[in-house]
Amino acid sequence: MKSILFDVDGVFLSEERCFDVSALTVEEILKSEDFLGLDTSIPFKDISDQLIHDIRKRVFKDDQILTQLKSLGLNSNWDMLFVVFSIHFINILKTLDKDEIEKVLNYDAISKFELTKLQNLINQNITIDYDRPLEFINHSEHGKDNIYAELEAYAKLQLNIDDASLFKLKGSLWHFSREIYQEWYLGSSLFKEVEDKLPISNFKKGFIYDEIILRPVEEIQTLLTDLQEAGYQLAIATGRPRTETMVPFKSLGLKQFFQDDYIVTATDVLNAEKAFPQYVPLGKPNPFCYIATLNGNDQSKYKDYVSKQTNIVNKEEVFIVGDSLADLLCAKKIGATFIGTLTGLKGQAAREELEDYEADYIVEHVSHIRDILI
Repeated sequence: MKSILFDVDGVFLSEERCFDVSALTVEEILKSEDFLGLDTSIPFKDISDQLIHDIRKRVFKDDQILTQLKSLGLNSNWDMLFVVFSIHFINILKTLDKDEIEKVLNYDAISKFELTKLQNLINQNITIDYDRPLEFINHSEHGKDNIYAELEAYAKLQLNIDDASLFKLKGSLWHFSREIYQEWYLGSSLFKEVEDKLPISNFKKGFIYDEIILRPVEEIQTLLTDLQEAGYQLAIATGRPRTETMVPFKSLGLKQFFQDDYIVTATDVLNAEKAFPQYVPLGKPNPFCYIATLNGNDQSKYKDYVSKQTNIVNKEEVFIVGDSLADLLCAKKIGATFIGTLTGLKGQAAREELEDYEADYIVEHVSHIRDILI
């Protein structure tokens, strides 16, 4: 049976709300009285659409930072916001005494408590230079591993330290920033249910209930129906966690087209990384999620999924539909046909990049895959 493996963001759903949440996370940790407290005048408890727009505009420099991180192969919102926050945090720590810096670097874990303690040490008149992350990214090499290695090297140089593990992928600071993102996206109530822990805040309503679909629902439902009737197995491989995938798909009436075992999410990637830490990172552009969803997410075969990835499928039988370079690289690695959509962050500007990396097909939006596959 032929298979179509879909990404979610930039294919079915807009990434706009996820990017809004990423920006809010960075700004809240930097400025809220609950964390570093650099500008307690910002009304995070009564956030407006205009304020969200203004925050994202400055945090991501009119989305230049997001665009360049995507081009470098960094596809996860958790990773993108963490890199941006870390650059700012490193430059805040630079203003502290060496002994104070060492205390922060040696925290066993990062929490609201540790960050609020820093408010008494940080010069509250410090100005956040929102250009700094862009300057860092402009000198970064392609690939998640390289970006994280460069982030630790940057911290060592800027802080004059030997151990910068605080800024490593999946470290305590990474997990803390991820949880703040999850609070904003899920909302305080759903966060407690999904993450099985108490939220730091109780005022967040959740952006998960405000998703933006990229094409009319009926149009997508008809497309998926026709693909199934044409004999295709449909599957999902997304950088979203499972709840963030299931809730909007169910509410939009799209879940019915995808069996549970053929939906692989960031939650599954995290589980695989825990089981096989020697292969970390397994998020895109590593093709683990696409291999897992193609095979019905059989956890007993995860070792094969992480270790046997090159040219493992028939190009005429497996199609990957995504909007980013990371998706394209996954397709090339496993030997699948790649269909790129122009409905992601870059829009039409993605065409040149996808052409440069020899995408098999490029379409204006997901509904146009019908012309290729049926």
